[in-house]
Amino acid sequence: MRDWLCWGRRRRQNKVFFMVSVSLALFVTGAFAWSVYDPYYGDATRYLVMYWVWGLCALSLLFALGEYKTSPLRKGRERGHLFILLYIGCLLILARPLNAALYYAF
Repeated sequence: MRDWLCWGRRRRQNKVFFMVSVSLALFVTGAFAWSVYDPYYGDATRYLVMYWVWGLCALSLLFALGEYKTSPLRKGRERGHLFILLYIGCLLILARPLNAALYYAF
């Protein structure tokens, strides 16, 4: 995994951006996994909290884009540098409809 992400060739700034974006993405993933496991339909407070968590996912995407734009790996088109953008993008797309389905109870 370390070789796939080319961890040794990243600058300190890129490592910080990457770790912040990954930690926020894992928090959002955990929050929505908990929400799927224990839904509480119609609770407006929980709906707003999960909407805020979805906003954290968007913030994570900004950090991931910052890492991508400043990455030395981008020029060489190395493997692994777009993984976090793909994961957070999918999470951002799926989290909003999931939140609506869980709390509006279609």
